[in-house]
Amino acid sequence: MHTKTTWILGPLTVIVLAMSGCGDDSSGSSAASDTSAAASATTTAAAAALMEQIPSPFEEEPQLERTFLGAVNDSDAYVAVVTSGSDAVAFLCDGDDMWMWMSGTMDGDRLALTAPDGSTLTGTMSDGKVSGTITGAGMTDKAFEAAPAAVDEGLYRATTNRDGADYTLGWIMRTDGVRGLERQANGSTMGGIAVDRNDDDMDERNRERRQERRDNDQAACEQMGGYNDWLASQPQTPPVSEMMSMNSMQMEGC
Repeated sequence: MHTKTTWILGPLTVIVLAMSGCGDDSSGSSAASDTSAAASATTTAAAAALMEQIPSPFEEEPQLERTFLGAVNDSDAYVAVVTSGSDAVAFLCDGDDMWMWMSGTMDGDRLALTAPDGSTLTGTMSDGKVSGTITGAGMTDKAFEAAPAAVDEGLYRATTNRDGADYTLGWIMRTDGVRGLERQANGSTMGGIAVDRNDDDMDERNRERRQERRDNDQAACEQMGGYNDWLASQPQTPPVSEMMSMNSMQMEGC
């Protein structure tokens, strides 16, 4: 936001100074612009560093202390928020086509994060939970609430390589279910998983997905089977074993 403000105000400042002849103020404006840009770069670097601390599912690593997990209202998506001091990152995933990492700041009890595509997450910390709104991502504004990750819950992130292609993995594992997906830089995806732990609580969209696979899409079943084979070849940490189990559940009916 600071960078955008600088670009908008910069031309206006030049015009005003040219009309008034106040050349000395121009150097002040330039200094302020440089400071704003430096602050923005520092925030981005800090958020990137925090994102790199999110545990890999292929290693025995604890969850970061301030990790919050929840569901996005009126959607299949889960959301995870991680804060550390004034830095914050978030991950949004529905296990199908919604996959988004966001970064930003925690100012007091208020969150403000953005994604590369311009989507935003704004929220407030209250009573140990984070609640707020996600805007963009090709959808109408959606509310969410996220609570501290419990034992056996978590957010996972890693970079993987298969057949010479690099993917970034994002998994959210909650007591209620799992959402996971891997995405290449070109937008192609792999290993999409959206499963609720209790079949009786499976939402209608997941039921429809199962029925479609059962009736029409053997290729999707084969891809999920191949993904499970790949997971089986990885270090069998609890998150990987959990994902294999969830993937097998999703394959029912194939």
